[in-house]
Amino acid sequence: MSTYPIKDLSITAERYKLYTLMCNSNELADKIAFVKSQNINVINIGKELAAYIDGLDDFRYLNIDVYDFTKKLLDKHKSKINGEGNDVVAIYNLGILMEPALELNAVQLFKEFSKSTSLIIIWDNQSDIPDRLDWPTQKQKFFLDFSDTQLKKLQYAI
Repeated sequence: MSTYPIKDLSITAERYKLYTLMCNSNELADKIAFVKSQNINVINIGKELAAYIDGLDDFRYLNIDVYDFTKKLLDKHKSKINGEGNDVVAIYNLGILMEPALELNAVQLFKEFSKSTSLIIIWDNQSDIPDRLDWPTQKQKFFLDFSDTQLKKLQYAI
């Protein structure tokens, strides 16, 4: 993973504008506060999707409903840093996206979204493989593989 300063998010012209801000679980709150201090909206995907799914009356098209809701949620929260350049949004708590019942391809969703908006994934696990985000207890079963797009690493500095 290459490392980039957060100010470069709004000026990048790359095809996929996918970034990660790595941290340990005890640093998550500080990283979220840092991203918010940069005028970037931060979404707790797990919380938002769980509330949305809980309110559904019909689960026949759950995967389509969740996919559409997630896209709308990301679009609703994207904004420009200081009113200039690319739109930017940050997300965290992505585990719900790996639920088999949802049948989502989260990587494809994020890749498509990142063509028009810089997407920051605040990841509170350490990853041994570049461009792959996994959960330490289930590395082989559940992971997000961005190896065909390059996941750029953000520098963290206050």
